[in-house]
Amino acid sequence: MTAPAPKMELPVDTIIHGDSFAVMRGWPNGCVDAVVTDCPYSSGGQFRGDRNQRPSSKYVNTDSAVTYRGEFSGDNRDQRAFLAWATLWLSQAHRVAKPGAVVLVFTDWRQLPTMTDAIQCGGWIWRNLVTWWKPGCRMQRGRFSSSAEYIVYGSKGVPTEGEKSPQNVLVSKGVAGKDKTHIAEKPLWLMGELLGVTPAGSTIIDPFCGSGTTCIAAANTGRHFVGIEIDEGHCASARRRVREAQNTLFAETNT
Repeated sequence: MTAPAPKMELPVDTIIHGDSFAVMRGWPNGCVDAVVTDCPYSSGGQFRGDRNQRPSSKYVNTDSAVTYRGEFSGDNRDQRAFLAWATLWLSQAHRVAKPGAVVLVFTDWRQLPTMTDAIQCGGWIWRNLVTWWKPGCRMQRGRFSSSAEYIVYGSKGVPTEGEKSPQNVLVSKGVAGKDKTHIAEKPLWLMGELLGVTPAGSTIIDPFCGSGTTCIAAANTGRHFVGIEIDEGHCASARRRVREAQNTLFAETNT
């Protein structure tokens, strides 16, 4: 029988290289105010064979070396495996969350039903659905466009009142060009809007922090953050981006 991981103080304003489930196991109960993350969708196709493709094949429409960003792991699970995996880390996130904490998890239309199940299997109360509409994205001749992604919103008990009252339809183009460092990178403005449903000064964790945008948004809005990233290259990129954002914020504050 494996001994439980010893509990340690929650580190803040940092990005940790490691597996999110293993890292969170070492944290004490009820130490974070919100979980905001963009976990791998395990999507991009109708069949298991489709999901087993590289993320760049599934989500990027060009093979140009100019626009290439590194791959990321954990995006090839079938539906049952995805539900079991998501339930595990969401359960651990629920344990480390304070009463009243909120959870916000990105997904696409294919995985939306499974992710809403996973939120509830992990112990959270499913509260709402936020739509991120990207105007003009993935238009299809004679069909509805696929220009939206979704954020499943839940809470641990009655949610603590947030600093703002944002709409549940948010409009923003995706990140593109030289400003994009991760295949699945989300706009900084969008992440800042999502954090509006958390109280000022909250501690936000992102178990799949990718290029660190959630952490940057937290720092920019006066919140604390802890990011976890399993890929060493993306972790280094996230740390660099967060450090640059913090330096800019410090310079602006002291001018």
